[in-house]
Amino acid sequence: MEGFSLIDLAKQVWTQNIIYITAFSAFLVLIFLIMVFKDAIAKRRTLLNVLRYGMLIIAFFFAGLVLKAQPTITNIVIMLNALIIEGQFPIGLFLMEPYIFLSFVFIILTIFIWGRGVYCGWICPYGALLEILNKLKDAMFPKFNINISAKIHWKLLYLKYIFFIAIVGISFYNFVLAEYLTEIEPFRTFVLKLKREWYFLAYFGILTVGSVIVYRAFCRYICPLGAALAVPSFIKIIPFIKLKRYDFCVTCKICARTCNPQAITANGVIDSRECLNCLDCQINFWDEDKCPVLIKKKMQEVRGGNFDNR
Repeated sequence: MEGFSLIDLAKQVWTQNIIYITAFSAFLVLIFLIMVFKDAIAKRRTLLNVLRYGMLIIAFFFAGLVLKAQPTITNIVIMLNALIIEGQFPIGLFLMEPYIFLSFVFIILTIFIWGRGVYCGWICPYGALLEILNKLKDAMFPKFNINISAKIHWKLLYLKYIFFIAIVGISFYNFVLAEYLTEIEPFRTFVLKLKREWYFLAYFGILTVGSVIVYRAFCRYICPLGAALAVPSFIKIIPFIKLKRYDFCVTCKICARTCNPQAITANGVIDSRECLNCLDCQINFWDEDKCPVLIKKKMQEVRGGNFDNR
């Protein structure tokens, strides 16, 4: 009876917010379509940049500040506790927050098709804020960067998995303590528009500034939600649709040098657990003036050859 009452109340919430829910759903569908047609879009650098930063601005302002559609590790903790302890999925509780519910529907769908990067790189409101700030910083202070060495980077990225496991594990013994630990995410301070105690504001400021100086440091090294979303990609067949690569990418370092998330390994493989789907490498993949494979192919065609190394 209690579950029925909660779902009944959720129906009222959805009815009352149908306009915003429709707009948010359209936003998610648009990003899904961008991913479906990403190869065609990546051939047009200007178009991709317009779409990407347009979607990021919408994610930051509309999804984040207006709708507060910011999933957190708390949502994962609640779901796992309900499934393991109570043996049922808390569908009524999730339906009470329609934007969070729709976000997770989108996440579950896209994680298996394209990996965590679609959500983390295009939709996460706080991630969108960091991406926009990084773009502004690069425009105003192009040399103001701190790059983490590859050796340290590939070790630091496991920190977020430690935070994720610790929060989930502690939640089964002391849920209140786990809830305190979820404050490692600045999401609550963000969606509350900084209307919190000074120490939360200080943490938010330090984390945000640090994630501009070191490109999205929070997302890459700390975010427990990001770690949770990356877990399926430990299975090699996931994501089902990989970003396009040439055999020559194993030795070519052009994309790796310009990959801000440092998601391309030393042997040229794109790590789906760390990729944010910015699609910069896909722009290079189709660029006949930048990609060595395409440059060589074009030269062969000019000379009457027949080169194809895809």
